This record gives sequence, C-alpha cells and structure tokens, in this order.
Amino acid sequence: MENSHDIKSLFAKYLNKNINREEYDALLEYFRKQGNEGELNELVANALSEDTPVNDNIELNEIVDSVEYKLRQKLKPTKKLLLKQYIPYAAIIIATLLGGGYLLLHYHTQKTKDEFIADVNPGHSAATLTLANGKKILLNEVSNGNIANEGGISVLKNKNGELIYTVTESNEGVDNRVNTLSTAKGETYQIVLSDGTKVWLNAATTLQYSANLREQGKRKVKLLAGEAYFEVSKDKQHPFIVEAAKQEVEVLGTHFNINSYADEGRTVTTLEEGSVKVSPLNNHNVKDNIILKPGQQSLFADGNINVREADLQTALAWKEGEIYFRDAPIQEVLRQVSRWYNIEIEYQGSPTKEVFNGGIKRSSNLSTVLRILELSNVHFTLKKKNNITTLIVR
Repeated sequence: MENSHDIKSLFAKYLNKNINREEYDALLEYFRKQGNEGELNELVANALSEDTPVNDNIELNEIVDSVEYKLRQKLKPTKKLLLKQYIPYAAIIIATLLGGGYLLLHYHTQKTKDEFIADVNPGHSAATLTLANGKKILLNEVSNGNIANEGGISVLKNKNGELIYTVTESNEGVDNRVNTLSTAKGETYQIVLSDGTKVWLNAATTLQYSANLREQGKRKVKLLAGEAYFEVSKDKQHPFIVEAAKQEVEVLGTHFNINSYADEGRTVTTLEEGSVKVSPLNNHNVKDNIILKPGQQSLFADGNINVREADLQTALAWKEGEIYFRDAPIQEVLRQVSRWYNIEIEYQGSPTKEVFNGGIKRSSNLSTVLRILELSNVHFTLKKKNNITTLIVR
C-alpha cells in the first residue's frame, strides 16, 4: 500500500467511518513506519482546513494506546499527555511521533450558537529595512534586485525574498553604515550579512548591524528585540558577537538561536552546532562566562546566567515553520500566537493551569489553532476595533 492515492483514499474512509478492519490495520501500519510522518501530518492539516466531518464512534483505542505507549517510553512519567481524555469529543484525528517528540492535532467540528471564531491568516514573509540615512524600505513591496548601496556594499533582494549584503568595492575612507532590519507581528524574514552569515528573524524582531561587518575587526550585531537564528560564517580572524538585552554571545562559526522577547522576561540562547561563549554585557570577569555545548541553552535574567539541556525541537520550531510546545502554560502558548497572528490577548478570569503539548504548522489559520486549544476547556472570542484584533480568553 505504497500508492499515495490509496493512502488518501483510506484516510478519507477513516474520517467518515467507511473503513473496514483490514484497511484500518493497513493504514495504521503505514503511518507507524519511519519516514511517513510528513504525509500523515499533511493529511491531518488538510482535514482541519476543510472542516471534514468526523463520526464519533470510530474505533480509536488501538492508535491511542499505541502512540501513548511510545510517548511514555520517551517522556518522564510526570509529563501530561493530551490523548485519551479527548475521546468524548468529535474525534482525535491522530497523534504521531515527530522527530523524537510528538505532534498532537485535535479536531472538533461542533460549535455552540454563541461561539464566534473569526479567521485570521497566518504570518508571512515581510520586513522593514532602515538604511543609515534613515530611509525605510518595505521589503514586501519592492521588486527583486538591487535596492540600495551602502558605501560599497550592495543590498539585494533575491527571488526567494531574502535580503543579501555583498561587498562590491572598497569602502576605505567611507563611514561604516549601520542598517536595521525589523519584522512586525505576523512577519518573518531572512538575511545574508556581508560576511556570509545567515540570519532568520522571527516575528516582532529587530536586528541592527553594520553593512560591512568585517571593517571593525569583530563582527558585531545587536538583537534589539525578538528572536533570531544565526548560521555564522566561519572566520577565525573576526569573531562574531551578538548583543541581546544585557548579554552578549561570541562565536567563530556556529548555529544558534537567541530568544530575547521582552515579555518572556529572560534571554534564552540555544546552541544547535559548534560552541558559543555567553557573558553579561560589559562584564569582563572570566568566571561569569558560560561556554555552551551543542544541545545546551543558557537562560539570562537579572544579571544571572543558568545552563540547562535544550529541547531543540521546541526552541527551533519557529524556524522550521511550526508552533511547538512541551509542558507550556496557556500564557506562553498565546504569547507566540499573538506575535505570529498579530493579535492582542485579553484574559477574562484566571487563566487555566493546564499545560499544553503538541504542535501545528505556522501556515495554519488562527481558527485551526483555536479549535485545538479549545479541547482543553479554554474558550475564545475574537473582537476587532480600530484595526486591532483582540483574542478574548475565557
């Protein structure tokens, strides 16, 4: 049963309770094979977006038991799993392992008469570039090609929507020009700096940098707000430094992520590859320096730095186009939702104390995300006033 058409046909039967036992077993066996998770996730996402009706009485115990058993082998017993408790709802479409973690997508087609969930489109690729002379360029509104020249540095927007800085001529005697790239809520962007370093900017992020990074001996950029992932070009002669909040990260060449949103209350540096040194800003006391190893992350708050093992899947999900959580309170979930969907959050009453596990593609509309969250007895209403969309949480 390797034919894609056959898989889609059986999955449609599964959703509508037209599947027999032999077909059901074959479908489960196919989805449990390593490498087929992507196809399963795509089918689930399509079902969510199409509001596919689901029959309440379809047999789910086998798949729930199977997945729950596998999850408990990977997670500590104290982890709370969102599985069997949701069987009384219209359906649990599927739960599947995803890269050592798991993805939980729930679907509930029933809505009360009082429920109102307007839809909000997901974020998109866009940003604002501010040149040294103060000129602002809306990158999603300009054509591809050369858009500026900063003292011998060409600034190009390519067909993939990336901003690329290239040294085109000697800029000796020319003041090095500082540029700023900013994404608003609901925006994300990629940039290649003049040294070849690649940077991914998450929503509500501001990055400041010199057009010619190598001119000062050290390659230094400032993450003024938000979150960014760096793939640093190797250059032993020019260390790469990222200043974020009141800390700085120094590297020679590596892959790492910095989350420095003000509303998170701390700066989190996650190392995926290589080695980085994290230290308080303007503090030259060697004992206060922290060297991170791959798979570790530092947490900087109130002048103190702590180190812990990183959950790379959760920390880097945004770069891979996903919203992903593990044991996250509702406030943490909705802060990320607020940034990506460009909405405000307002709580009516005390927020639920439940924690959330799972993930969903960032390409999903807001209504899909809210349907999933509502299965934990959290209810939402959207209101719009003066072009501001607010999510009321009850």
